[in-house]
Amino acid sequence: MQVIEKMGFRYQKFIVVFFASCMLSSCIDPVEPEFEFKEGLVFVESIASTVTKASFVTINRSTLEFGVYVVNFVEGASVNFENVGTGEVVNLVETRNSYLPPDDFFVRPGEEWKLNIQLPDGKRIESLPESVLDVVPIDNIEVRYDPELAFREILGGKFVPGHQVSIDFSDPADTENYYYWTYKSFENLDYCEQCVEAIWRNGECTPVEIARFRSRYFDYACDVDCWRIRFPESITIFDDRFSNGKSVTQFPVGDLLLFNKENIVIEVQQFSITPAAYQYYKVLQDIVDNSSGLNAPPPAALIGNLSNPDDDEDFVFGRFTAAATSTASAFINRTFIEESPLEFRDPIILEPQIASPYPPPATVIAPCSENRERTAVRPEKWESQ
Repeated sequence: MQVIEKMGFRYQKFIVVFFASCMLSSCIDPVEPEFEFKEGLVFVESIASTVTKASFVTINRSTLEFGVYVVNFVEGASVNFENVGTGEVVNLVETRNSYLPPDDFFVRPGEEWKLNIQLPDGKRIESLPESVLDVVPIDNIEVRYDPELAFREILGGKFVPGHQVSIDFSDPADTENYYYWTYKSFENLDYCEQCVEAIWRNGECTPVEIARFRSRYFDYACDVDCWRIRFPESITIFDDRFSNGKSVTQFPVGDLLLFNKENIVIEVQQFSITPAAYQYYKVLQDIVDNSSGLNAPPPAALIGNLSNPDDDEDFVFGRFTAAATSTASAFINRTFIEESPLEFRDPIILEPQIASPYPPPATVIAPCSENRERTAVRPEKWESQ
């Protein structure tokens, strides 16, 4: 499916602005030094969560392609989480565009964890230890549709439709609390792969000469029920300076734009984070807000908690965060929405099954490959139609 591949590629290419050039020093607070984008820079984003299947590591490296600086996922790294108190080491497995721990992995409040990485070229990356705080539950989640939810620079600039997601939670008294929100949205997929000038064979798109008068691509249906996962375009954080010990209601944590009219499940993740993590995300939020979103080039570098232990002058950009996590989910029926979606879907074209000019066996399905952006695990709250 072309839309799937394009969006996944876009996320891989530009999500590094999410950790927007960070540089380790002895300073406590993040700063914004002058920064020149160049080839070979390493960008890392990582969260170790108290919720299973919420922990991950992404590693990207900057490169110059056709005169444009982009970032590509680094394959073949050795990655693990280390429990500083017990010495337990949890190895992560490489998947598409990320490294993931075992499905049953989670951290506990009161523990300290760190991230260790060795890149294929031998370069080592380590984080400072991160403490896991207590979980603050989400009390309620609400979703509201707005035909003019947000302004986007498309077709000369206009307001586009979508859903605003808000939550209620009770802030603990007598302690300073810092929060960071993200979400996953799940939409059902009918087609898992699209091969351009290629056919699906042996688990990959195999280039072939497309027969005359045939389409330049073929779509392949998912072999099982499969869901695409999207992530937010912006950063939402909060400190309880003016709400310590109070109930916070209808706090907006994300916008779900109407990319298509598929029904979706939204799963909000509320992270309780340390003051150092909050300051990092605060500077990052300012960078994103002043740079036209996560897809914009970073205007400045951002100090995180990662370093190369073998070279003090080799800066590693990004952050490892151990996060006490609570979640809340809701199903959104978008069947009766009248506004037009934002994404364009190419016509579905299947590989011919009779008198096919292509090498056998004729194929119509592809696997729902499990990764951070796709899953065959039925989302909580999903409602079959």
